[in-house]
Amino acid sequence: MFVLRKLYFKMTSISWLVLTTFTVGLILLSTIILPLIEPYTFGSNMDSFWFTMTTMLTVGYGDLSPSSTLGRIYTIIFLYVIGIGLFATFIGKAMESLTMYRRLKEKGDLMFEGENHIVIIDWSHKAEIAIKNILSKDKKVEIVVIDTNEKALEIHERIHYVRGYATNNGTLEQANIQKAKAILIFADDRVSDQVLTDGKSLMIACAVERIAPHVRTIVEVEREEHIENFSHVNIDKFLLSDGTIAKLAVDSIE
Repeated sequence: MFVLRKLYFKMTSISWLVLTTFTVGLILLSTIILPLIEPYTFGSNMDSFWFTMTTMLTVGYGDLSPSSTLGRIYTIIFLYVIGIGLFATFIGKAMESLTMYRRLKEKGDLMFEGENHIVIIDWSHKAEIAIKNILSKDKKVEIVVIDTNEKALEIHERIHYVRGYATNNGTLEQANIQKAKAILIFADDRVSDQVLTDGKSLMIACAVERIAPHVRTIVEVEREEHIENFSHVNIDKFLLSDGTIAKLAVDSIE
């Protein structure tokens, strides 16, 4: 049992490149060599490929099987012992990678590599309404939400979450804002003081405009008199907070 456990950990620690190379190599080798070993059973390379795949996948239809001693020895050693182990490890690592990808996506640790997307700063009730409107209005556009929550509050194929502070260059670059279509900066509902709320929006706007001055930027402000404080930042549109702010923000993207 100890030997099997040690062998298992050694196989699962093999790199993707090595594992893929050995798996594909064994399939190709068997596809070529089985018709040479037993031409009357495997009349073509397609027959040997079919037998190799059904054997390594443990399907075992039984429509093809070696009858010669050499063919059976090859099958036992290379397809039963090595092949099934290789393929099982390959499938296991693939499932592990998919699980890891989903976990990293939920935690907001993945780099977004798309373009013409819409970036929304802070995950709030207004942001949720805006997201719903955007998804219903455009069936292709993708949305990147930047917030500090431990994990994404909503899982959707067109919603990507980036965890971090929007004033941080690394976070903004992870959201790929330089290739974004528009950036929506909503006033943070979690801050009760309107001065502090607009101050935070101003800091975010400065960071955004420093990295992506060409991208359309829409900012929600709590108080109209604070707009003049943004005079040194190239903001495309300001929106005053009210009940229809989310819809106005979406309409302002075009």
